[in-house]
Amino acid sequence: MSKFMSLIAGILMFSACSAQEPNSFIGKEYKLTQAPNNAEITLGFDGKENRYFGKAAVNNYFGAYTLEGENLSFGPAGATMMAGPEPLMTAEQEYLQFLSDVKSYKLEGKKLILNGSEGKTLTFEETGTVSE
Repeated sequence: MSKFMSLIAGILMFSACSAQEPNSFIGKEYKLTQAPNNAEITLGFDGKENRYFGKAAVNNYFGAYTLEGENLSFGPAGATMMAGPEPLMTAEQEYLQFLSDVKSYKLEGKKLILNGSEGKTLTFEETGTVSE
């Protein structure tokens, strides 16, 4: 009987560790919908630490975030330093500036909506889970 209980305990522990909270963006990756200048802008959230990362049109970026209820704030972003076409560089700069202004978020199904302090919002569509 003890082997059976050990097996059940192991299965429950594995399930708890591998299951993602359905109403959470943690451990998921997103792509900005309606990005300016046809830029590819992505945003991902590490499943183990309060870290974010993605591609901001031309460069890859990363940083730390703080989450308290529905309040979300992004710390300063580090980024690679590649140059690209002016329209994409402008889209990238505006996006990274917006991240520093985010105050809250909302999830609507597979959509992540980031809300800035001045009423501006950006909508992202979930593209998958973070590979570890």
